[in-house]
Amino acid sequence: MPPQTQMIDRRESSVRKLIAELFDATDKAVKDALQCVKDHDMQLAQTIIDDDAVINALHHSIEGECVAVIARMQPMAGDLRELLSDIQIAAELERIADYACSMVNNVQQMKQPATAEITDAVLELGGSCRTMLGIVRQAYETRDIQLARDAAAMDNAVDEGEQDIIKQVFAWQKEHPDDFMISTHALWITHSMERIGDRVTNIAERVIYIATSKTEKLN
Repeated sequence: MPPQTQMIDRRESSVRKLIAELFDATDKAVKDALQCVKDHDMQLAQTIIDDDAVINALHHSIEGECVAVIARMQPMAGDLRELLSDIQIAAELERIADYACSMVNNVQQMKQPATAEITDAVLELGGSCRTMLGIVRQAYETRDIQLARDAAAMDNAVDEGEQDIIKQVFAWQKEHPDDFMISTHALWITHSMERIGDRVTNIAERVIYIATSKTEKLN
């Protein structure tokens, strides 16, 4: 194997390790955000927001490493495709973490939590999003096209779950017209999770592109 190829392989391995760290940190942010929604925990909410700086730094490290390899070593074909996709995947993960921050920011603005029924539905939806994230991570690490498609296919259920929660919130709002801010924040939390599902779908598309060199539109 030529020395330059060996060097590119080492740098790509380094990038994959950084992305693994970013997957870990992003999933933790979502998990903690759901716990924050469940417990209405203001201290945990602030911790999640503060820790977002670490996720941002990881994102920038991955982007910088990929750009450096592309600029200095001029990789071709599959190597270039992987590096470009890694940049986008890192950006998608960073945005997922931003949605976790958005969720807890809404918790901070709620004087009291939503009803137990609505909260349970929100937590269930969040669990589906975390499952999607776990599957797409496995797809990325193994370059498994079918797993990538499986992860993206779950987004339909996430969209349906969001619509069900919206109906629940509107029904509750009719009976509690003075508590419209609780409804508003509950809807924003739900929307953030729907967007997480969309971002996971984008990652799945990038995994397929890495593996096949073809762009496949999922969902």
